[in-house]
Amino acid sequence: MVGGALDDMEPIAMADGNGTVVTSTVDRLAYSPSPPIVFAIVDFDGGGRYPVELTDTEASEVRTGTRVEMTFRRLFSADGIHDYFWKARPVRLGGEG
Repeated sequence: MVGGALDDMEPIAMADGNGTVVTSTVDRLAYSPSPPIVFAIVDFDGGGRYPVELTDTEASEVRTGTRVEMTFRRLFSADGIHDYFWKARPVRLGGEG
């Protein structure tokens, strides 16, 4: 810890955040309802980096420099209970403001 500061950060809403893929990987072994799983490290506009699963894309479409936006998606369901979390998806033409 530098300077003794603990949690000296400001919260920032990322729901509307866009970013750029820095690197990505494809997991063809882990279970997924729609394999393969595509993961990326995303640098957000204005700062911040986040490892995130990608959705609405083919593994072959993802490259360093791909622009993405956040989306709230269902991860899985068990016993009628749905679990949701954030994923990222490529920004389509005309989709980024």
